[in-house]
Amino acid sequence: MTNIKSNGIALQAGDQGVLMLHGLGASSLELTRLAKDLHEQGFSVRAPDLQGYCYGTPAEPWQNWMEQTQEHLWEMRKRYETVSVVGVSMGATLGLMLAERESLTSLVVLSAALSYDGWAIPWYQFLMDWTQWIPFSHVYKYKERDPFGIKNDETRAMVKRMMKLDHISESGAETITLASLKEGRKCIAATLSNIGDIDSPTLIMHAVDDESVHIRSAERVFDQIRIHQKEFVYLGDSYHMITIDNERETVHQETTRFLKKMVNESLNRKAFDVPGVLSPELRRYLKKLAA
Repeated sequence: MTNIKSNGIALQAGDQGVLMLHGLGASSLELTRLAKDLHEQGFSVRAPDLQGYCYGTPAEPWQNWMEQTQEHLWEMRKRYETVSVVGVSMGATLGLMLAERESLTSLVVLSAALSYDGWAIPWYQFLMDWTQWIPFSHVYKYKERDPFGIKNDETRAMVKRMMKLDHISESGAETITLASLKEGRKCIAATLSNIGDIDSPTLIMHAVDDESVHIRSAERVFDQIRIHQKEFVYLGDSYHMITIDNERETVHQETTRFLKKMVNESLNRKAFDVPGVLSPELRRYLKKLAA
């Protein structure tokens, strides 16, 4: 059964669940491709649009984001044998915080928003710390601009068209409020202060050339996670939105492989066949041979 709603995504399959978390000020649209792939692989997927966090809702304190995330996890645990978490950008940061509080079957961290220090971030972003003294700062918005987190020219052009028509796309929203960014920074600080508490199997994927979040933050988090079941995948041909950029096939394959592997280990039985991961280049070559 497939059910993609305006207030989130719900894709029902088997007894193994995946909770997916999109980026700050975005919506579940950001997760559509990966959610469908996971569903086709036998996972039941939920990607909620959190109140006060998603596009179209006024900013709320980050604690509210976390409370809603936990409630979705608890609800899924009542329905599914296992529940893993996959997060993108600030959704990945929320996933890390959730793993600090809860034991998860597994956690996949995609382009985690752990700082605002990439090469495309405006130099004046530090002024967020001083907004209480700036008149009317509560109505300020940060407008997304090239490269929109995307290195691929065709995908970036598509995103631009969607932004112009609908003000939101698979890479997020056209604008994000200053109030949301401020809460995001608080969420990052709270998450980083407790990274050592994570004891769930974790896969981190991050682009070396991420224009929004420098890779060093993800590397530090990886080093501080105490569990030995952890992996780090470096991506060399993408920007921040790795789920829809040049290496999206690799991202989807690695995510699926890791989730299936950790579910099998958690259940101590073979719930899934765990495929080897082929690079896009090798797969194209094999298809050419078979033609």
